[in-house]
Amino acid sequence: MERVQYSLERSLPQLKLLDEHAILSKEELRSVTSQRQDFEARLIRRQAEKADFVRYLDFESDLNSLIVLRARERAREAAERVRAGDEDARSRLLPRTFFAKQSASYSAQCVAIFERLVRKFRWDVDAWIRYLSWAKGRKMRVVAGRVYARALALHPSRPDLWLSAADYELNSHADTTAARALLQRGLRMNPLVDAQAEESRGLKRARTHSGARTAREPGALRWQLTDYEQDVLRLWVEYMRMELVFVERLRRRWRVLGLDSGDMPAAPASGSLDEAQRAAQSVAPEEPSDDDEEAAAAEAAVDADVPAADEVDEDAPAPHVAPVRPAAGLAVPAGHQQIMSGSIPLVVLEHAKSSLPPSVQLYLYVALLELFSAFPFMDSTVVQSRGQVLCLRTSKGVCGSGDRLRARLMQRVLDAMQAMQEAWDAAGTLAAYVMASVYPLYHSLSAAEPAPRDDQARPASQAEREWEDNAYLHGASQLCATYSPVLDGLYACAAVPETLRHDLTAAGPYGPWYLCRPVWFLLQVLSRRLVVCDEAGDEPAPGAPADAAWRPTPYLTMLMQSGDLPTLVQAAVTHFRTAEPTDDPRMLAFHTALQCLRTPSRSGIDEPNLLAYLERVSARQEAPLARHVPWIAVEGLARRLAANELSWSDVEALVDAHAADPRAWLLYERAARQGTTTASPLLFSWSDEAAEAPAHKAWLQMLERCTQAAHFQDDATAPAWGLLSAWMHTPVSEPIDLSYVSPTAARRALWREYLDWVQDAALAAPSERTREAAEWAWALYKEAVQKTGAVLASSKLVGAARDNAQALHDHVVARFLALSTSVPAPTAQGRAEGGRDAPLTYVLASSSASAACWLDLAQAAQVDAHASEPDAPLLARIAQLYKRAIDQAERERDLTMVTTAWLAYLGYLVRARRDMAGALRELPTATTRIRTLGGDEAVVAFEAAWRAAHAAQT
Repeated sequence: MERVQYSLERSLPQLKLLDEHAILSKEELRSVTSQRQDFEARLIRRQAEKADFVRYLDFESDLNSLIVLRARERAREAAERVRAGDEDARSRLLPRTFFAKQSASYSAQCVAIFERLVRKFRWDVDAWIRYLSWAKGRKMRVVAGRVYARALALHPSRPDLWLSAADYELNSHADTTAARALLQRGLRMNPLVDAQAEESRGLKRARTHSGARTAREPGALRWQLTDYEQDVLRLWVEYMRMELVFVERLRRRWRVLGLDSGDMPAAPASGSLDEAQRAAQSVAPEEPSDDDEEAAAAEAAVDADVPAADEVDEDAPAPHVAPVRPAAGLAVPAGHQQIMSGSIPLVVLEHAKSSLPPSVQLYLYVALLELFSAFPFMDSTVVQSRGQVLCLRTSKGVCGSGDRLRARLMQRVLDAMQAMQEAWDAAGTLAAYVMASVYPLYHSLSAAEPAPRDDQARPASQAEREWEDNAYLHGASQLCATYSPVLDGLYACAAVPETLRHDLTAAGPYGPWYLCRPVWFLLQVLSRRLVVCDEAGDEPAPGAPADAAWRPTPYLTMLMQSGDLPTLVQAAVTHFRTAEPTDDPRMLAFHTALQCLRTPSRSGIDEPNLLAYLERVSARQEAPLARHVPWIAVEGLARRLAANELSWSDVEALVDAHAADPRAWLLYERAARQGTTTASPLLFSWSDEAAEAPAHKAWLQMLERCTQAAHFQDDATAPAWGLLSAWMHTPVSEPIDLSYVSPTAARRALWREYLDWVQDAALAAPSERTREAAEWAWALYKEAVQKTGAVLASSKLVGAARDNAQALHDHVVARFLALSTSVPAPTAQGRAEGGRDAPLTYVLASSSASAACWLDLAQAAQVDAHASEPDAPLLARIAQLYKRAIDQAERERDLTMVTTAWLAYLGYLVRARRDMAGALRELPTATTRIRTLGGDEAVVAFEAAWRAAHAAQT
């Protein structure tokens, strides 16, 4: 208790001050002492919790607010009474030193708590962040500096702490030298390991900063980064931001001096040095000085309580020496002119290129392009986030000097991407090719020699206002410690939808995802620059249709209003062509980019002439590809079919050339049903014998030619370029149809339309042939179940090919059971009756569905049984479905599905069968089988889920 007593005695001066001036009553002072004693007793426990420290700090903060509020109210009342002539009220006036003493007491009390907190939880970064936030909020610069030094010494592998410290120096102290030193040391302390180099030394995986190992993605570029890698990349981006802030502050100061950043610097005007000093102070943000006296008193009170960092930085830079101010008539030194032209950011760029692994540099380069484009260089046109355009052109200095600086920086980034092609391999070469091609559309405002522009065609210039308050520069100078919009926003652009990555496997010679991924990524970045897609619930733009899901950004609107858009589109197409895309990946990248530009909801281009131009370019570009890339030919004919311009001879030539391709047969079927030929092979009439009808034979021929085990094996080489092209050519607000580019999707669509054809034909039968139609339909559906199930028996099906065949069989089985809702199932005695008992009996005996399919069938049958009067055989069939799902999941070694199926089965026994005793009898069996598959941990999770589900039901 001595430690508690010592801590309480430290607060006696504050209590005496409050008692002397009657800010708190005697009872309130005793209550404050009692609560502090309770808090102090909690802090000295062996197992003290961080929450106790936080509550203690909250109490002190609330107490300080109460004291300050009462003191100010008392001072106001006393002042009013003195002004009214009451001389006795002067005794109630508080001394000038009261608030400084109270602030010092409060700060000393909080510092003591924080010091014990960070000593007790020194490895908890959140504790240090709380301490730093409080010190910075109290404007305690000495305390914040010492705490930053100690926190960084303990946590050197936390880039967010380095960024926070550098931001504090850059914006609170306006000390660029200290901020640069901190960031440089943070980069040295947090290097990224080249995973490819690690593998060359025999290591198969790369070790992260925390010791965890993560498998490297195939290909030369990384897309899924660890949190640590993202933090290090953010450190590089924000280091570049700091250097841009330094350069821009100098540019603006030199502009006041008359030393413009153009090619011909002028001499400073007479008497301009004092004005330059005032401008320099206005460029860097300053702290308000209202509480300087209180802050100084607080700093003095806690100076001895806050220890300095133990570690001495041997790499600390030399003391900063103030540069000599240029006198009138003195030319600008050559070194300073290099700074003004952006040489320091370019040096940082070269250092990043040599320090970072090539696999993560594409993210860095695109983030730097975003940063340079949005940075508010004076005397330039800025494109901010979501395409907002800001004009900072001024009448002073060299016209477009900021645009020239921006153009140089962005061009060097493009050059760096070109230089990395060898390290990036084919994927990086494709990325550099696409970025250089779409760059005229991405940022058209930075030219090496910016031409005079009509400001009336731009948004209103904010240059004069920015010249006075530097608001945009202050906003851009904030270093992002935890989330950087220019970098962290890119990860979403690189995330390929699950529909394309998993459901439809993409690999093979014409489209492995490691080649498609950079094209996808860069086109998504370009689309975000040109188009704003309204989120769910957003209000549509003024004047837009009610169902509009997108709108052009102000940047694209500016290009359209100025008439620059056609020229920029033509420049992009020309660069695509002049790069001589003779290899297939470049040609397919060009084709994909054209599909993106031709889709208004992805590019914002809706001018008919431009769309017609892109259509002609696309048609000429597809011709050399269509000969050996099947989906190109199918997709082209599908567009002609939609426009009613397709001839039947072209369809026949397609299926003759690609006899085993389900995409060609799907186009054949749709063209026949649309009436492209006068003698359609799929016309069906009940006047003929159904089993011998030509339409039925045509369907069987189509399905037979593309539903064999070898065909499913070929699906593993489905072109990702086709999936990507279809996605880019589909409006944002519409569902994507991949049937013409994915064999898997085409085969599913073909079987789905065949089953629909059988069902529609049975329902359209004359009344006298209803029973015959039902038997015919059920016979064909059974045959479909048998044929798709037989494919699964082939030993050729492995991996993705087997998954695709299994998904098709599951779909056919589900449609087989769904047929009973419209066409009655015939029984063994030849009678037709509704219900699911007969179909369930058949699928249990004849199908090879997956565990997920069995579970879905059981739940669907349970819903139907609940809506009607189920009989005992149907309930028994439903129980068999659940057990089949459990057995199949165990054969597939899928622990998650086994647990899900057991929970569903036990829930069925309890809810539908009202058989709690039966569920309890099955429970030991469930735990035994789950333990065999997943161990004791899986059993614990299963029992917890079962108890939660049972509690929710009761």
